[in-house]
Amino acid sequence: MKTAVKIIVGIVALLAVAAIVLSFFEAYFVKEVPEEAVAVASEAPAPPKAQEPAPEPEPEPMPIPDPEPLPIAKNENLPLSVLAPTTTMSFEELVGDNGIYHEEFTIPPSPSTDTYMLVVDEYHQLAIAYKRDENGEYTIPVRYMPTTTGARSSPTIKGTFNMRENYVRYGLFSCGVYGQYWRQITRAFYFHSLLYSRRNANTYTSSYNKLGTRASAGCVRMYVPDARWIFYNCAPGTLVTIQRGDSDDTQTAAIKAQLMYPERPDDRPGLQPGKIPVTDAWPGWQGDAYDAYLATLPAQPETQPDED
Repeated sequence: MKTAVKIIVGIVALLAVAAIVLSFFEAYFVKEVPEEAVAVASEAPAPPKAQEPAPEPEPEPMPIPDPEPLPIAKNENLPLSVLAPTTTMSFEELVGDNGIYHEEFTIPPSPSTDTYMLVVDEYHQLAIAYKRDENGEYTIPVRYMPTTTGARSSPTIKGTFNMRENYVRYGLFSCGVYGQYWRQITRAFYFHSLLYSRRNANTYTSSYNKLGTRASAGCVRMYVPDARWIFYNCAPGTLVTIQRGDSDDTQTAAIKAQLMYPERPDDRPGLQPGKIPVTDAWPGWQGDAYDAYLATLPAQPETQPDED
Protein backbone atom coordinates (compact mmCIF):
# COMPACT_ATOMS: atom_id res chain seq x y z
CA MET A 1 0.00 0.00 0.00
CA LYS A 2 2.78 2.43 0.93
CA THR A 3 4.52 1.61 -2.36
CA ALA A 4 1.43 2.54 -4.48
CA VAL A 5 1.04 5.85 -2.64
CA LYS A 6 4.64 6.73 -3.37
CA ILE A 7 4.18 6.00 -7.09
CA ILE A 8 1.10 8.25 -7.28
CA VAL A 9 2.86 11.08 -5.44
CA GLY A 10 5.81 10.77 -7.84
CA ILE A 11 3.59 10.98 -10.92
CA VAL A 12 1.84 14.08 -9.57
CA ALA A 13 5.18 15.67 -8.87
CA LEU A 14 6.40 14.95 -12.40
CA LEU A 15 3.23 16.47 -13.90
CA ALA A 16 3.68 19.59 -11.78
CA VAL A 17 7.29 19.97 -12.91
CA ALA A 18 6.20 19.48 -16.57
CA ALA A 19 3.55 22.17 -16.21
CA ILE A 20 6.10 24.63 -14.82
CA VAL A 21 8.56 23.92 -17.65
CA LEU A 22 5.83 24.35 -20.31
CA SER A 23 4.74 27.68 -18.84
CA PHE A 24 8.34 28.87 -18.85
CA PHE A 25 8.79 27.84 -22.53
CA GLU A 26 5.60 29.66 -23.72
CA ALA A 27 6.56 32.77 -21.79
CA TYR A 28 9.98 33.08 -23.40
CA PHE A 29 9.80 31.42 -26.83
CA VAL A 30 6.19 31.62 -28.17
CA LYS A 31 4.99 35.11 -29.23
CA GLU A 32 1.28 35.55 -29.27
CA VAL A 33 -0.37 37.13 -32.31
CA PRO A 34 -3.12 39.65 -31.44
CA GLU A 35 -6.62 38.83 -32.66
CA GLU A 36 -6.80 42.13 -34.56
CA ALA A 37 -3.77 41.10 -36.61
CA VAL A 38 -5.27 37.71 -37.36
CA ALA A 39 -8.47 39.34 -38.56
CA VAL A 40 -6.60 41.82 -40.82
CA ALA A 41 -4.46 39.06 -42.29
CA SER A 42 -7.50 36.98 -43.14
CA GLU A 43 -9.06 39.92 -45.08
CA ALA A 44 -5.93 40.92 -47.04
CA PRO A 45 -6.33 40.25 -50.78
CA ALA A 46 -4.20 37.60 -52.36
CA PRO A 47 -1.31 38.93 -54.45
CA PRO A 48 -2.29 39.41 -58.11
CA LYS A 49 -1.46 36.58 -60.43
CA ALA A 50 0.88 37.23 -63.33
CA GLN A 51 -1.02 37.84 -66.56
CA GLU A 52 -0.07 37.77 -70.23
CA PRO A 53 0.31 41.30 -71.56
CA ALA A 54 -2.83 42.45 -73.37
CA PRO A 55 -2.39 42.41 -77.14
CA GLU A 56 -2.07 45.77 -78.87
CA PRO A 57 -5.44 46.75 -80.35
CA GLU A 58 -5.65 46.63 -84.14
CA PRO A 59 -5.57 50.18 -85.50
CA GLU A 60 -8.83 51.32 -87.04
CA PRO A 61 -8.51 51.79 -90.79
CA MET A 62 -8.61 55.40 -91.91
CA PRO A 63 -11.92 56.19 -93.56
CA ILE A 64 -11.79 57.03 -97.25
CA PRO A 65 -12.46 60.73 -97.57
CA ASP A 66 -15.53 61.60 -99.60
CA PRO A 67 -15.54 65.36 -99.99
CA GLU A 68 -18.75 67.27 -100.51
CA PRO A 69 -19.34 68.54 -104.03
CA LEU A 70 -17.89 71.99 -104.51
CA PRO A 71 -20.29 74.83 -105.27
CA ILE A 72 -20.42 75.86 -108.90
CA ALA A 73 -20.51 79.61 -109.34
CA LYS A 74 -22.77 80.97 -112.06
CA ASN A 75 -20.98 82.55 -114.96
CA GLU A 76 -23.41 84.16 -117.37
CA ASN A 77 -20.63 85.12 -119.76
CA LEU A 78 -19.39 81.62 -120.57
CA PRO A 79 -21.57 79.48 -122.84
CA LEU A 80 -21.43 75.69 -122.81
CA SER A 81 -19.29 75.72 -125.96
CA VAL A 82 -16.54 77.43 -123.92
CA LEU A 83 -16.93 75.45 -120.70
CA ALA A 84 -17.23 72.18 -122.63
CA PRO A 85 -15.46 72.79 -125.95
CA THR A 86 -15.44 69.08 -126.77
CA THR A 87 -19.20 69.30 -127.38
CA THR A 88 -18.48 71.28 -130.55
CA MET A 89 -15.75 68.97 -131.88
CA SER A 90 -15.80 66.30 -134.55
CA PHE A 91 -15.25 62.65 -133.80
CA GLU A 92 -11.82 62.90 -135.47
CA GLU A 93 -10.70 65.64 -133.09
CA LEU A 94 -12.01 63.82 -130.02
CA VAL A 95 -9.92 60.70 -130.74
CA GLY A 96 -7.09 62.17 -132.82
CA ASP A 97 -3.43 63.01 -132.49
CA ASN A 98 -1.99 66.49 -133.04
CA GLY A 99 1.34 65.04 -134.14
CA ILE A 100 3.39 66.92 -131.54
CA TYR A 101 5.70 64.56 -129.67
CA HIS A 102 8.34 66.84 -128.22
CA GLU A 103 6.50 66.45 -124.94
CA GLU A 104 7.56 62.79 -124.86
CA PHE A 105 10.40 63.85 -122.58
CA THR A 106 9.71 67.48 -121.78
CA ILE A 107 6.65 69.71 -121.80
CA PRO A 108 6.35 73.49 -121.80
CA PRO A 109 6.06 75.17 -118.41
CA SER A 110 2.60 74.86 -116.89
CA PRO A 111 0.66 77.59 -115.11
CA SER A 112 1.36 77.81 -111.38
CA THR A 113 0.28 74.90 -109.19
CA ASP A 114 -2.62 76.79 -107.60
CA THR A 115 -4.17 77.97 -110.88
CA TYR A 116 -6.76 75.19 -111.05
CA MET A 117 -8.39 72.49 -108.96
CA LEU A 118 -9.87 69.36 -110.55
CA VAL A 119 -12.95 67.63 -109.15
CA VAL A 120 -13.95 64.20 -110.50
CA ASP A 121 -17.50 63.05 -109.75
CA GLU A 122 -17.71 59.26 -110.04
CA TYR A 123 -21.50 59.01 -109.98
CA HIS A 124 -21.98 61.51 -112.82
CA GLN A 125 -18.73 60.61 -114.61
CA LEU A 126 -17.78 64.25 -114.92
CA ALA A 127 -14.60 66.17 -114.15
CA ILE A 128 -14.74 69.92 -113.58
CA ALA A 129 -11.75 72.25 -113.54
CA TYR A 130 -12.16 75.26 -111.26
CA LYS A 131 -10.24 78.46 -110.81
CA ARG A 132 -10.27 80.73 -107.76
CA ASP A 133 -12.88 83.36 -107.03
CA GLU A 134 -12.24 86.74 -105.38
CA ASN A 135 -12.06 84.99 -101.99
CA GLY A 136 -9.42 82.54 -103.14
CA GLU A 137 -11.88 79.62 -103.20
CA TYR A 138 -12.09 77.22 -106.15
CA THR A 139 -15.68 77.90 -107.23
CA ILE A 140 -15.47 79.20 -110.80
CA PRO A 141 -15.74 76.44 -113.41
CA VAL A 142 -13.53 76.72 -116.47
CA ARG A 143 -13.94 73.29 -118.12
CA TYR A 144 -16.39 70.38 -118.04
CA MET A 145 -14.88 67.00 -119.06
CA PRO A 146 -16.69 63.64 -119.33
CA THR A 147 -14.76 60.75 -117.80
CA THR A 148 -14.44 57.01 -117.54
CA THR A 149 -13.38 56.06 -114.02
CA GLY A 150 -12.58 52.63 -112.61
CA ALA A 151 -14.92 49.69 -113.05
CA ARG A 152 -16.53 48.38 -109.87
CA SER A 153 -13.93 45.61 -109.79
CA SER A 154 -11.07 48.14 -110.11
CA PRO A 155 -12.35 51.38 -108.59
CA THR A 156 -10.61 54.72 -108.87
CA ILE A 157 -9.05 55.91 -105.63
CA LYS A 158 -11.12 58.49 -103.69
CA GLY A 159 -9.90 61.53 -101.80
CA THR A 160 -7.99 64.75 -102.37
CA PHE A 161 -4.47 64.59 -103.78
CA ASN A 162 -1.68 66.80 -105.03
CA MET A 163 -0.88 65.69 -108.55
CA ARG A 164 2.45 63.91 -108.87
CA GLU A 165 5.30 64.45 -111.31
CA ASN A 166 5.01 61.61 -113.83
CA TYR A 167 3.72 62.22 -117.33
CA VAL A 168 3.78 60.37 -120.66
CA ARG A 169 2.86 61.83 -124.04
CA TYR A 170 1.86 58.57 -125.74
CA GLY A 171 2.46 55.49 -123.62
CA LEU A 172 1.94 51.74 -123.41
CA PHE A 173 -0.04 50.21 -120.56
CA SER A 174 0.89 46.85 -119.03
CA CYS A 175 -2.28 45.34 -120.53
CA GLY A 176 -0.98 46.04 -124.05
CA VAL A 177 -2.98 49.13 -125.07
CA TYR A 178 -1.88 52.75 -125.50
CA GLY A 179 -3.08 56.12 -124.29
CA GLN A 180 -2.19 59.74 -124.91
CA TYR A 181 -1.41 62.52 -122.44
CA TRP A 182 -0.85 60.72 -119.15
CA ARG A 183 -0.73 62.94 -116.08
CA GLN A 184 -0.20 61.27 -112.69
CA ILE A 185 -2.78 61.82 -109.96
CA THR A 186 -1.17 59.56 -107.35
CA ARG A 187 0.55 56.16 -107.39
CA ALA A 188 -0.66 54.24 -110.48
CA PHE A 189 -3.71 56.46 -111.06
CA TYR A 190 -3.52 58.82 -114.04
CA PHE A 191 -5.58 61.11 -116.21
CA HIS A 192 -5.18 60.06 -119.85
CA SER A 193 -7.01 59.78 -123.16
CA LEU A 194 -9.14 56.93 -124.43
CA LEU A 195 -7.31 53.77 -125.56
CA TYR A 196 -5.67 52.54 -128.76
CA SER A 197 -4.54 49.09 -129.78
CA ARG A 198 -1.31 50.52 -131.25
CA ARG A 199 0.59 53.77 -130.94
CA ASN A 200 -1.52 55.25 -133.70
CA ALA A 201 -4.76 57.23 -133.38
CA ASN A 202 -6.29 55.18 -136.22
CA THR A 203 -6.44 52.23 -133.82
CA TYR A 204 -8.88 53.80 -131.34
CA THR A 205 -10.82 51.17 -129.41
CA SER A 206 -14.34 50.72 -128.04
CA SER A 207 -13.20 52.81 -125.07
CA TYR A 208 -14.69 55.75 -127.01
CA ASN A 209 -18.19 54.38 -126.45
CA LYS A 210 -17.49 53.88 -122.74
CA LEU A 211 -16.79 57.54 -121.99
CA GLY A 212 -19.26 58.48 -119.27
CA THR A 213 -19.31 55.03 -117.63
CA ARG A 214 -17.22 53.11 -115.10
CA ALA A 215 -14.97 50.91 -117.17
CA SER A 216 -11.27 51.61 -116.58
CA ALA A 217 -8.69 49.75 -114.53
CA GLY A 218 -8.64 52.69 -112.09
CA CYS A 219 -7.35 55.62 -114.15
CA VAL A 220 -9.51 58.51 -115.34
CA ARG A 221 -9.99 58.40 -119.13
CA MET A 222 -11.06 61.38 -121.20
CA TYR A 223 -11.50 62.56 -124.76
CA VAL A 224 -8.13 63.49 -126.22
CA PRO A 225 -8.61 67.31 -126.06
CA ASP A 226 -9.59 67.14 -122.38
CA ALA A 227 -6.65 64.90 -121.49
CA ARG A 228 -4.41 67.28 -123.44
CA TRP A 229 -5.82 70.26 -121.53
CA ILE A 230 -4.90 68.66 -118.20
CA PHE A 231 -1.52 67.57 -119.57
CA TYR A 232 -0.59 71.19 -120.38
CA ASN A 233 -2.44 73.05 -117.62
CA CYS A 234 -2.15 71.05 -114.43
CA ALA A 235 1.32 71.10 -112.98
CA PRO A 236 2.55 68.70 -110.29
CA GLY A 237 0.99 69.82 -107.02
CA THR A 238 -2.38 70.75 -108.56
CA LEU A 239 -5.22 69.70 -106.25
CA VAL A 240 -7.40 66.83 -107.45
CA THR A 241 -10.52 65.70 -105.59
CA ILE A 242 -12.09 62.40 -106.64
CA GLN A 243 -15.45 61.82 -104.98
CA ARG A 244 -18.22 59.25 -105.20
CA GLY A 245 -20.83 61.84 -106.08
CA ASP A 246 -24.51 61.83 -105.28
CA SER A 247 -27.63 61.07 -107.28
CA ASP A 248 -29.30 64.04 -105.55
CA ASP A 249 -26.74 66.47 -107.00
CA THR A 250 -29.11 67.95 -109.57
CA GLN A 251 -26.70 70.71 -110.55
CA THR A 252 -24.00 68.32 -111.74
CA ALA A 253 -26.64 66.10 -113.37
CA ALA A 254 -27.95 69.08 -115.33
CA ILE A 255 -24.47 69.89 -116.61
CA LYS A 256 -23.83 66.29 -117.64
CA ALA A 257 -27.14 66.11 -119.50
CA GLN A 258 -26.04 68.92 -121.80
CA LEU A 259 -22.84 67.20 -122.93
CA MET A 260 -23.63 65.54 -126.25
CA TYR A 261 -21.05 63.87 -128.49
CA PRO A 262 -20.92 62.25 -131.94
CA GLU A 263 -21.32 58.52 -132.15
CA ARG A 264 -18.43 56.37 -133.27
CA PRO A 265 -18.73 55.96 -137.05
CA ASP A 266 -19.19 52.56 -138.62
CA ASP A 267 -16.23 53.12 -140.93
CA ARG A 268 -12.97 54.27 -139.46
CA PRO A 269 -11.94 57.66 -140.79
CA GLY A 270 -8.32 58.09 -141.81
CA LEU A 271 -6.53 59.92 -139.00
CA GLN A 272 -3.14 61.39 -139.85
CA PRO A 273 -1.25 62.87 -136.90
CA GLY A 274 -0.98 66.62 -137.20
CA LYS A 275 -3.52 66.74 -140.07
CA ILE A 276 -6.63 66.65 -137.86
CA PRO A 277 -8.12 70.10 -137.20
CA VAL A 278 -7.53 71.30 -133.63
CA THR A 279 -10.19 73.80 -132.61
CA ASP A 280 -9.41 73.75 -128.89
CA ALA A 281 -7.42 76.73 -127.67
CA TRP A 282 -4.23 75.46 -126.05
CA PRO A 283 -4.27 75.23 -122.29
CA GLY A 284 -6.09 78.39 -121.34
CA TRP A 285 -3.09 80.68 -121.40
CA GLN A 286 -3.64 84.15 -122.75
CA GLY A 287 -2.04 85.29 -125.98
CA ASP A 288 0.17 83.12 -128.19
CA ALA A 289 2.10 81.27 -125.45
CA TYR A 290 1.77 77.94 -127.21
CA ASP A 291 2.72 79.28 -130.62
CA ALA A 292 5.75 80.96 -129.06
CA TYR A 293 6.72 77.66 -127.46
CA LEU A 294 6.38 75.74 -130.73
CA ALA A 295 8.53 78.32 -132.51
CA THR A 296 11.44 77.32 -130.29
CA LEU A 297 11.27 73.67 -131.35
CA PRO A 298 12.84 72.01 -134.38
CA ALA A 299 10.60 71.20 -137.30
CA GLN A 300 8.27 68.26 -136.76
CA PRO A 301 8.98 65.13 -138.83
CA GLU A 302 6.29 64.15 -141.32
CA THR A 303 5.79 60.81 -139.58
CA GLN A 304 3.48 59.39 -137.00
CA PRO A 305 4.63 57.62 -133.81
CA ASP A 306 6.27 54.26 -134.18
CA GLU A 307 3.82 51.40 -134.01
CA ASP A 308 4.93 48.87 -131.40
